[in-house]
Amino acid sequence: MVVEGEWEPEPPKKVPEFPIGEIAPIIGKIGRGIVVIFVILIVFSILFGSIFVSVGAGEVGVKFNQFGGVEEDELGEGLHIVPPWVSVTKYSVRSETYTMSGVVNEGEVVGDDQIKALTTEGLTLGLDITVRYRLVPDSVSTVHQTLGTNYAEKIIRPTIRSSIREVVSSKTALQVYGEERELVAGEMLSNIAAALDSDGIIVEEVLVRNVVLPTKVAEAIEAKLQADQEAQRMIFVKQKEQLEAERKIIEANGIANSTIAQAYGEAEALRIINEQLAKNPDLINYKYIQMLQGQDIQTMLVPTDQGIILDASN
Repeated sequence: MVVEGEWEPEPPKKVPEFPIGEIAPIIGKIGRGIVVIFVILIVFSILFGSIFVSVGAGEVGVKFNQFGGVEEDELGEGLHIVPPWVSVTKYSVRSETYTMSGVVNEGEVVGDDQIKALTTEGLTLGLDITVRYRLVPDSVSTVHQTLGTNYAEKIIRPTIRSSIREVVSSKTALQVYGEERELVAGEMLSNIAAALDSDGIIVEEVLVRNVVLPTKVAEAIEAKLQADQEAQRMIFVKQKEQLEAERKIIEANGIANSTIAQAYGEAEALRIINEQLAKNPDLINYKYIQMLQGQDIQTMLVPTDQGIILDASN
């Protein structure tokens, strides 16, 4: 019996029962949904091309949208999912080389691909050139849109040939062939790099691997180089001999100065001794006695005019 006004506790709420047997069907539905999604993706891949794109190390992927053209944002390394209407073209952004050489199968073009260039003297030189370059990752989309995958043949090759000829035209054959070759290569690098910079291509190095001269010119240059080397050797020998002569002069002067100093010292010593003897004639007898001390003397000759210098009683 409940008295009016008294507090009556609320009956406990019933927790809705969730049959354990219904969990398995729910998980099954989720699993079936995931499978359906993958099936749909596979069907799209078969009908429209793969939507999974893997970009390898040192590569960049350029996206081409069928409805909007080339997209500016590139795909970095790794696995990507792209819509079926987007195709991806991969470009290497690692250091690449382009070689033009007179040796068959050494360069990018089969056969003699050596660059022929005229010097200031009007001589024709043959040059084997290797250029090391790479694409700027953020500019690959522009390269793809303006030049395409064959960009090396379209822009790099003609730029190299034009720049090399321009530099050589301001040089002598000896400058290109001789000791200034590295300086000439540096100038070629600057010209090629400036020409390709706006195309999203960085030029890292230009190697002048071989320079072919006309036979007579090559012989004349070799003779001149040998003559220069011999002249440099003779200058070195002359300088060495001159230094040796100077060393001997210095050494002789040192010996002479030492001898003079010694002579002055001995003369000064004699002068002092003579002064002391003049003041005290018996000093010589004293020095003589000092000299005899410690010596085993059996016979001694004494000048008669000197008197007795030893006291026989002692």
